[in-house]
Amino acid sequence: MAVLPILVAPHPVLALKCRPVRDDEFGPALAQILSDMAETMYAAPGVGLAAPQIGDPRRFIVIDSQSGEARGKQLYRMVNPEIVKRGQEKINWNETCLSVPDIEVDVERDKRVLVRWREADGSTREEWFEEYDAVIVQHELDHLAGNVLLDKVSTFRRSRYLKKVKARQLVALDR
Repeated sequence: MAVLPILVAPHPVLALKCRPVRDDEFGPALAQILSDMAETMYAAPGVGLAAPQIGDPRRFIVIDSQSGEARGKQLYRMVNPEIVKRGQEKINWNETCLSVPDIEVDVERDKRVLVRWREADGSTREEWFEEYDAVIVQHELDHLAGNVLLDKVSTFRRSRYLKKVKARQLVALDR
């Protein structure tokens, strides 16, 4: 397993709409990249990671909302995930993102979502996610649609954030 670099906004890959994983791409190589993504997510530390965040333009994510000793026991590796049903209630959540460090955004999400996905071996799963887990899934699915948390803030706040990122990059180049 390997810890992979996480791309930071405004990297262009983060703005791409991801393509589905093809049937011929399922198997050991896909399982390995999902394992590497999980290790990367845990090392960050985070609770979710989407393929474009590591530079891969395909539709897959990993999530694990557990903490402490439970970490790793509820790891989901979702290939071609899609929400097939939404609950009636909404929930507001203060979200952060590994690809948009130093920013928090209040986002309205569905409180319950039914998600269908495939495993790395090609088998299909379907499960309801609620509250925090539902928020994580929806956040990661935003990444697969080419949307990052930065897209949910005002133009002023976005501009200020991008100036900070550019300043950090210039400092790094000077070293």
